[in-house]
Amino acid sequence: MHQSVGIRFALWGALVVLALAAAQTETSRAADTSAVDRGRYLMAIGICESCHTPKDAEGKSDKERYLAGGHRVGGLLSSNLTSDSETGLGSWTDEQIIASIRNGVRPDGGPVRPPMGTYFYRNLSDADVKAIVAFLRTAPAIKNPVERLAARGPAPKFEPVQNVLDPDRGDMLVYGRYLAETIGHCFQCHTPRINGQPDQARLGAGGNTYTARGGGTIMAPNITPTRLGSWSDDQIKSAITKGVRADGGQMASVMDYDLYARMTESDLSAMIAYLRKIPPISDP
Repeated sequence: MHQSVGIRFALWGALVVLALAAAQTETSRAADTSAVDRGRYLMAIGICESCHTPKDAEGKSDKERYLAGGHRVGGLLSSNLTSDSETGLGSWTDEQIIASIRNGVRPDGGPVRPPMGTYFYRNLSDADVKAIVAFLRTAPAIKNPVERLAARGPAPKFEPVQNVLDPDRGDMLVYGRYLAETIGHCFQCHTPRINGQPDQARLGAGGNTYTARGGGTIMAPNITPTRLGSWSDDQIKSAITKGVRADGGQMASVMDYDLYARMTESDLSAMIAYLRKIPPISDP
């Protein structure tokens, strides 16, 4: 009798352990899926695809070579970010990928050079940069060796970043700043530069010139309240996600409107709330 009870308790205990293990596995799997989804979203609204995906004959991102690199940006060729172990990130550790994103340092100690936005990505939170790595691990491997061209001038050096806390998503201005400065790196284009780095005293004043798709040169506009103060939130959203100005005119095809269009409504609202609070600055 006692032996029978003992066996039943042992079986019951084993079932409990198995159930707890299964629950933990399911929780872990859900967390992994959540991180990958977050990473996919950040990669989209951070317009990583725009630089790191080769273009097709129409100048659009070639979806068959997603993140395979080789696109010419700022005189250099973008890196292959796929999971290919020979020509992509497949042989890099998570820590090495994070160091390249936030600290601008490759596994061999060499610099990650502009126009990579290390200046802004340094503020990526630990959770978000790990989510980006989790997503990159899912990118299908594409063998595409990319030539490392010589850069003009030395690469900027930054103090190593170790830990960055998540921004408070409940604070619209704090999270809006994170979206505009760190994720969307709006000020990489929309802020004048000093020695190759954004002039923080003229944040959002515009003035940098770029080659438009199809030819011609355009100037990044002022996005401080000096320019956007009279625009409604919906008009600013249309400019960001559709390339339509407040007067209904079409903006030049330099910004990746289709990628910014993937932003959630709440994230767009937070970004705009922050842009309305930066100091108004006159045009360059």
